[in-house]
Amino acid sequence: HENLGLGVANSVEAVRAGAKQIDGSCRRFGAGAGNAPVEALIGVFDKIGVKTGIDFFDIADAAEEVVAPAMPAECLLDRNALIMGYSGVYSSFLKHAIRQSERYGVPAHQLLHRAGQRKLIGGQEDQLIDIALEIKREREKGEASSGG
Repeated sequence: HENLGLGVANSVEAVRAGAKQIDGSCRRFGAGAGNAPVEALIGVFDKIGVKTGIDFFDIADAAEEVVAPAMPAECLLDRNALIMGYSGVYSSFLKHAIRQSERYGVPAHQLLHRAGQRKLIGGQEDQLIDIALEIKREREKGEASSGG
């Protein structure tokens, strides 16, 4: 996965270990920033001599001229994407974490990290509410004890 910037490297190692199929998407336009960018994969595979049957320049053009304009937003490796990769949290948690962050005034990345610590899986996104309330209580307790 690309969440920690390792999608292309992991794909190269997978091919070297015998994988015949690699997952990716143009401009990471898949399940968040977790998909390795196929245009980068093709470029690297060309450089190391792995034959894909895909022309690097054609896929680079398609990524820029076809996929980019169709994307509602760029899939970036921002703090939340990095935290999801680091904590092992599936991308379905992101929108829920942002919503609860805004609702309870706690950072989304902290919600995502604690979800990972609790090993939450898809379908358990509602538990982010409990985590948000927990973080909020901890902050209030810390402010009260420091006199602020």
